[in-house]
Amino acid sequence: MNDIGIVARFTKTSNAGDCMSNKVRIIVFVILPLVIGFLIYALLREQPPFKHLLPWITPVIDISTLLPRFLYVFVLYRLPDMLWAFSFLTALDIRLKNPMFSSFIVISLFILYEYLQYEGIIRGTGDVGDIFFTLCAVLIYIFTKGGTKNAKNT
Repeated sequence: MNDIGIVARFTKTSNAGDCMSNKVRIIVFVILPLVIGFLIYALLREQPPFKHLLPWITPVIDISTLLPRFLYVFVLYRLPDMLWAFSFLTALDIRLKNPMFSSFIVISLFILYEYLQYEGIIRGTGDVGDIFFTLCAVLIYIFTKGGTKNAKNT
């Protein structure tokens, strides 16, 4: 099966033009944010959460001296969560074609994930800030999605 057929099956579309635009959406809005989030964790954080799985990965630069403290904290700890939430939401919405329901799923899962961390059931800190920035990623997605729908209708 060719790439277009795989994407068409994933996105439930048979139109090759729609398929190609969905392929670009998958690369730019699903895969790229995941890669950027992973690279932030792997190359910029002193102790990435997956250090025990990939012990050979070490931080390449210390950005703490390059950025103001608030921006440093945002890039290292908030931006990866936002990118991953945005990526997950995009993938769900491509499949389900329902941005509000997809948003509900993403928000619910991220709240559950943070709660499980807070209770010590899974590894992590259970940070309310992560939930806030996940909500920001969802709002960015909804507003940009709404903007592209309005632009297409004119």
